[in-house]
Amino acid sequence: MKYRAIAQQLEKKNLCVWPNFLSPELLGELHGDMNLIQKEDGFHRAGTGQNEGNDLRDQVRRDEVHWLDRKISTPVQEVLLNKLDLLMQALNRTLYLGLAEFNGHYAAYPKGGFYKRHLDCFQKDQSRVVSVILFLNKNWSVFDGGELRVYDATSYTDVEPVGGTLVCFFSNESEHEVLTSYANRFSFTGWFSR
Repeated sequence: MKYRAIAQQLEKKNLCVWPNFLSPELLGELHGDMNLIQKEDGFHRAGTGQNEGNDLRDQVRRDEVHWLDRKISTPVQEVLLNKLDLLMQALNRTLYLGLAEFNGHYAAYPKGGFYKRHLDCFQKDQSRVVSVILFLNKNWSVFDGGELRVYDATSYTDVEPVGGTLVCFFSNESEHEVLTSYANRFSFTGWFSR
């Protein structure tokens, strides 16, 4: 039922913020999975652009990512990806979007990390339809910064990156940014595509 309600909120507001999408137990397991990957040097600096146009630009973004691969996913990653499969089904049934696949990565922002205002679609590839962000932080404080700022035509919404919260919006419509983080900030980011 919550998946359909998420789709309806997205349709109505072009933005869905859903607290407690992840249970505390699943949040803890995902946070632990991400920490283990970091300890094993499984993250790399994130760039901007696509394929040969991908470039590291410190003035635009300062974070590291680890892409998930369903073929080699851990059990907890599989639980997360299955939940996102259910969300994709609800988005298709409710909004008739024709979504066919999902790709996503863990994102780690160090203290001082940020990502300037941008769209999630590439200039030559408009296949991304819905962007999804899941916050994986534990005990986040308002003093830690790192808010996700999502813009609409006339204003913006700031979303505090509280662990377990889901945010989704249309990839080619909603410009957004990650404001400077004053603590280590963790999330999972992905895209439903046609």
